Amino acid sequence: MPTCTHPLQTLRNASIKTKLLLLATTSVAMALLMAFAGMAVNDIRFIRSSKVDQLESQAKMLAFNSVGVLTFQDESATRELLRSMEMYPTVEYACIYDETGRVFAEYRANELSDARAREIQTSGNQITDAGVEVLHTISDAGEDIGSVYLFANMSDLQAHVQSYLMLCGGLLVGSLVVAGLFASQMQRLISSPIRELALAANRVKRERDFTIRVQPAASDELGQLGGAFNAMLDEIQHSKAALQAANDELEDRVEQRTAELTEEITQRQSAQEALQVACTAAEAASRAKSEFLANMSHEIRTPLNGILGFTELLTNKSDGNDPRKRKEYLETISASGTHLLGLINDILDLSKIEAGQLEVELSPCSPHDVINQVVSVLRARAQQKGLKLNCAWSSRVPESIVTDGGRLRQLLMNLVGNAIKFTKQGNVTIDAELDHFCEMLTIRVTDTGIGIPEDKQADIFSPFVQADNSVTRRYGGTGLGLAISKRLSAALGGDLRVESSEGNGSVFILNVKTGPLNSVALLDAPPADALMGTTTHHFDQEIDLPKSNILLVEDGEINRKLVRIMLEEAGATVTTAENGWVAVNATSKATFDLILMDMQMPVMDGYTAATRMRSDGLSTPIIALTAHAMKGDEEKCLNAGCTAYLTKPIQKAVLLGEVLDHLTRAGIAKVAPTETLGGLTEASPEPPSGLKSTLPLDNVVYREIVEEFVEFLQHHVAEMQSAYASENFESLAKLAHALKGAGGTAGFDVLTAPSAKLQKSTNDIDPSEIEATLAELADLSRRIHETPQRA
Repeated sequence: MPTCTHPLQTLRNASIKTKLLLLATTSVAMALLMAFAGMAVNDIRFIRSSKVDQLESQAKMLAFNSVGVLTFQDESATRELLRSMEMYPTVEYACIYDETGRVFAEYRANELSDARAREIQTSGNQITDAGVEVLHTISDAGEDIGSVYLFANMSDLQAHVQSYLMLCGGLLVGSLVVAGLFASQMQRLISSPIRELALAANRVKRERDFTIRVQPAASDELGQLGGAFNAMLDEIQHSKAALQAANDELEDRVEQRTAELTEEITQRQSAQEALQVACTAAEAASRAKSEFLANMSHEIRTPLNGILGFTELLTNKSDGNDPRKRKEYLETISASGTHLLGLINDILDLSKIEAGQLEVELSPCSPHDVINQVVSVLRARAQQKGLKLNCAWSSRVPESIVTDGGRLRQLLMNLVGNAIKFTKQGNVTIDAELDHFCEMLTIRVTDTGIGIPEDKQADIFSPFVQADNSVTRRYGGTGLGLAISKRLSAALGGDLRVESSEGNGSVFILNVKTGPLNSVALLDAPPADALMGTTTHHFDQEIDLPKSNILLVEDGEINRKLVRIMLEEAGATVTTAENGWVAVNATSKATFDLILMDMQMPVMDGYTAATRMRSDGLSTPIIALTAHAMKGDEEKCLNAGCTAYLTKPIQKAVLLGEVLDHLTRAGIAKVAPTETLGGLTEASPEPPSGLKSTLPLDNVVYREIVEEFVEFLQHHVAEMQSAYASENFESLAKLAHALKGAGGTAGFDVLTAPSAKLQKSTNDIDPSEIEATLAELADLSRRIHETPQRA
């Protein structure tokens, strides 16, 4: 039976001549292969680097040449510019994106090929299996207006590699032939002495004749081997020991090097993990910021639903002959505006809220009252669109549930507001039902609107997503409402889901945990009309001030006149000063019972004036007036020596209530009112934005103030435009700040937000935002001037 011989054994059994030939040729082959490989790697790297540099140079040149055509949106010129890539056969695809990321123009080497989806996302280069990508930003005057994208294949590199391999193969074969011929001649110098030595060793073994000696033919290593042949047996043990020591040393060196490599790898992994943690933290911070701004934006926008709706009804003189309904509308508008001012103050003080954490305050509240308030606020919008807003209970009504009433109201405001927005005709129905056993309140908001396609229903609860882009164009909105509502429902221990089909309306089903109901009274369900009643807000009594001498310090003439009239009508004697310096001089010459101090004034501001008065020993109460609403600003005012702090726009009841309170404490007034002054028992969010002043225009004095402000407004806007034209940003910021407070005080709250935005963009020196806001204020000024300011 034939036996299979291992190839290694065959090699071992080969003659020394064969081994020498194999050694020579193999060594030559290995050396050549390593040399060719090294040269190939270096060559390929050089070619790839050169290719990337060439593409980046082309991208930079295209970016430089594209500034003009992209600025003027000239697509034909841009395509012609990209056609210059035909000079480079490897460039398969090139395109130019505009500042929105849309492909503005493109070039394809093969017209039948599709546009390539780029993998690189940031400016730079990237080498992939398919080829080389380069993305370069197009900038004009420091502003990014687009980007250039190039993609080139590796065909030239592949052709180079193929030719290189063929050349190397030929050289390798030729070298092996030469090496074989040379080795066959040189091996005789080695193999002949070894063969003689082997024959002698075999004779010693066979014949046991240790007298046999070999005759060295030369004094080289083989000669020395022959000379040492007789002492071989004595050296075997010594050689073995030496070999073991060498092995041990080698193992120690290998172990040491392995430990060094392990430590280096560990350090690199730690660095990579730290980088990943930092990246994750940065992404989490970015998400936190976006989520925070989204939630705050939603909460601020919600109150406008009630304010705009009821303001429109009053403007159109709807139910104008019914004093009860007119008062109801005014109370709802005032409640929403007052709540918005408090909400803004709360938002500015939310620096401790962590990203992704939604705080809820669970306390007993009446779900019937919450639904009643939502219906009252949104009823005006429904009436404007000719819709019926129906509401009913399908079960008995719990007297109270344990939840966050404000969050529940916000949820329903959004759901019902959306239902009204997306419904052209028909009705919107709110149906509430209590599951006593599961301690769950279910509220269904049903509309007869446009509905939601089934494949889009999961997406609408994601931030910035609506059913499709046409919805945004037709109905507006950011797509944040339902995403926030989904999180609010989860925070309240429930969930929010939708049942809808396109064209057949929608049903949003909200579940909210009620808390324990064992001791909660269950009332009979009220009729549907009961939920359509009025809100519980009411305006409180007028305030009369005791005989007192008040110093009013205000640089704005209209604000100064308005506050003076408010105080004098309430019974006070008022002395005015236009800046802090005049006020300090006035307090040194006369005695006042109370000082009202604006904090932002020329010559000497309120902070400096209050500090100076306190250092002079003045103990008179000082109430700060400022358009800044940050909590930190209140601390700054108090630290300067002020006794109290009020924000603009000025509300008469709040102002008089604060003044009366401090006069009472100072012993000027003996009796303080027993009811909350100017307050509203409940609120729904956001400020009025009409073009007619909200001051009582039937009062001649107030009407004169408004008329003066309207004239002042036109000059003030022109002055702001002039300041911007002369690039006097400091003056422009001061003018914007002055208008922010004066507009609201004169009853034009529509000016407050644009003025604040102008002040911020001026401080940031953002020309585009400044120009847009100035245009908005100019348009508002024109429209206010054209609007009759009469009762």
